[in-house]
Amino acid sequence: MVHHNPDLTASEIAHIWESYMADTMTICIMNHFLTNVEDEEIKEIIQHTKALSEGHLNSLASILEKEGIPLPQGFTEHDLNANAPRLFSDVMYLRYLKYMGKTGADMNSMAFGTSFREDIRAYFMSALKESADLYDRVIRLMEAKGLLTRTPFIAYPENTEFIQDDEGFLGGYLTLQKRPLLAMEVTHLANNIDANSIGKKLMDGFAQVCESKEVRDHLQNGSELAYEIIKTLEEKLEENETDPPVSSDVVITDSTVAPFSDKLIVCLTSSLTALSITKVGQAISASPRSDLIAEYTQLTAQILKYSSAGAKISIKNNWLEKPPQTLDRKKLMEE
Repeated sequence: MVHHNPDLTASEIAHIWESYMADTMTICIMNHFLTNVEDEEIKEIIQHTKALSEGHLNSLASILEKEGIPLPQGFTEHDLNANAPRLFSDVMYLRYLKYMGKTGADMNSMAFGTSFREDIRAYFMSALKESADLYDRVIRLMEAKGLLTRTPFIAYPENTEFIQDDEGFLGGYLTLQKRPLLAMEVTHLANNIDANSIGKKLMDGFAQVCESKEVRDHLQNGSELAYEIIKTLEEKLEENETDPPVSSDVVITDSTVAPFSDKLIVCLTSSLTALSITKVGQAISASPRSDLIAEYTQLTAQILKYSSAGAKISIKNNWLEKPPQTLDRKKLMEE
């Protein structure tokens, strides 16, 4: 078999660049967690997560340098206040790691599925396995500590049935008698509630310590939006007599000292917002009931508006690195 080494595709460059940026941010966040974590088992997972990101950076930097692509600046020690006291409890660290493992598995799976060169496929396959392993380790530790919040339980199906009434199955927005939620609809409602709960806690904490009033206002707006999303989706579960996932054991301390730069805080918030848009889109595709589609569509518009506000703040403050892009050939012809 003849092997050749083609240039990286657009999808490969995009995922490598985004992964590099994400890992520089993760290292900063894990370094802060490590300065004040008390639980030794949680500390071990934080150390493991940091080591994974450091390994990723070395591999990704090697690929970029080999291809002659400049390394992104990403986030550095200048974005971390090593002397800042803890802002969140150990439980929040664990919940954040759970979200990281789950999101990393999703993102690395997508990257693997759009990678074609052998070395790039090998990297993302390895990163996918590591993310899945991290998620599994966190879940097992949360279960052992009684901290695991699951998606809701439903009754097992008793027989095989086929849908007879399209109006009854797809309806819901104007239908007084809504059909019960599908298991997959419950899944997406619960996952979006959980993700927004984590995002709200982060934004509440960061709003307490950030330096810029503009950033503080943006975070407060994000917290209010997350609360609205949570309540809207919880109502859908409650209408179905299904208990929403509940997690109230995260503590935000009284610290007013920022552990991270406003740049990192806004960029992290923007990343969470982008993931929220993705999750809502997945929920729309998996929710046949029209009232759910309508609710998700309205929420998407609000999230997109918030995302745009965050991007404008980053651009205004020269915080947003330009991702790799195609050539502007019209501009080249004008030169």
